[in-house]
Amino acid sequence: MNLARESANGLAMDKTGNVLSIVPGFVRRVDALPGQTTTFQHFRDPLQMKSMLLVLLFPVVSILAGCGDSMDLSNTAEIQEKIDQGGVVTFAPGTYVLTKTIVVRKSNTTIQGAGPETMFVFEPDPGQQVHCVNDRAFTTPCDVEDHFPARQIVSPITSGDTAFTTAVDVSDLQPGDWLIVGEKDSLAGDYVGIDWVQVASAMANTVRTATPFRISLPDARPFDTSGFKSGLPSFGYSGGLAFRKIPHLVEGVQFRNLTVRVPDSGAIAPGISVFAAKDILIDSVSIEDENGQALYSYMAKGLTIRNSSGYGTKVLNEFGATVDLKLENNTFSASRTAALGLDFGTGFFQVTGNTMPMSTSIGAYLLIGVHDGFFTNNSVSIVHAADPPGNTTGILLRGTSDITVTDNLLI
Repeated sequence: MNLARESANGLAMDKTGNVLSIVPGFVRRVDALPGQTTTFQHFRDPLQMKSMLLVLLFPVVSILAGCGDSMDLSNTAEIQEKIDQGGVVTFAPGTYVLTKTIVVRKSNTTIQGAGPETMFVFEPDPGQQVHCVNDRAFTTPCDVEDHFPARQIVSPITSGDTAFTTAVDVSDLQPGDWLIVGEKDSLAGDYVGIDWVQVASAMANTVRTATPFRISLPDARPFDTSGFKSGLPSFGYSGGLAFRKIPHLVEGVQFRNLTVRVPDSGAIAPGISVFAAKDILIDSVSIEDENGQALYSYMAKGLTIRNSSGYGTKVLNEFGATVDLKLENNTFSASRTAALGLDFGTGFFQVTGNTMPMSTSIGAYLLIGVHDGFFTNNSVSIVHAADPPGNTTGILLRGTSDITVTDNLLI
């Protein structure tokens, strides 16, 4: 079982493995005219690329040639640059090597592939991992945790409340700002309850919300800023009730029709990470990850994943501290751990019609404050015993509330 935690130093877990080889090739980037989309095209034969250039009706900005088993490092920078512009960015069939994390910073960006033949391979440069810089293939911004402090809430919150009191002045907040409000347990090491609210007004030490809270947060734990043993930055906190303002909301991002492959580089590295973002869609995406969460979310709202697959080896597909989550008709698999995990206060979810064909010890788990959701019409099979052999569990629930589990098939 793997319960991954976010920190300034990344996610600390097992460090072993080999780097897989990369398909060499040539990449051409075509800048779109106004109103059009941007296309990246991949050619294994430079003569084929040359013949295509002869019939172009719009200009080629740059050509990035492959060398041996890796592409020019500028390829990653160019992909990041174009994704930063937003809109629909289309990638033709081919293999694209990413040496740093691609951060999707602009709302309503669509990363569109041409199917399984559009493959991104994440091969970060050797060296120390930096949180959300070179420790995952794709992510939405992590600024809310990395650069802004959590602010203590000094009174309990009851479901239905439309205001809360803080330990510090909140007059910087504006109507419409989104806040992530949650309670952490230092023993659990993360959130045990969380939700998103929007500011209606703020004055002095009082915040009024546009809609009522959906959950109760009892403020039963002391506010603790000491951090974890792995080391949180000074703005981190590991216990108590607090809120974070989202500095720049990213919403409406889509990943469609592509493949992400993450070889084992010796440190954990998720495939697609949805971090503190809203209304994100992952559709018809396949991810293979040898040492990380193939599909991962943290402090997110309104994430939908459908018709996709997450294949892991050492780490499961994990959705932590996420609300309004929908997982529909996907395949989740991991050879050395659980296939799927919901944890750390994830709530208001629907997990339906998914298949978990392979896992170890546990097929799927719901742990540590998971609440208000449906786990229905899923299939769990071939749950292997761990080494040394022990018991196996198809679906495990622990520390959860108000969850419906029905019509699942355990083989």
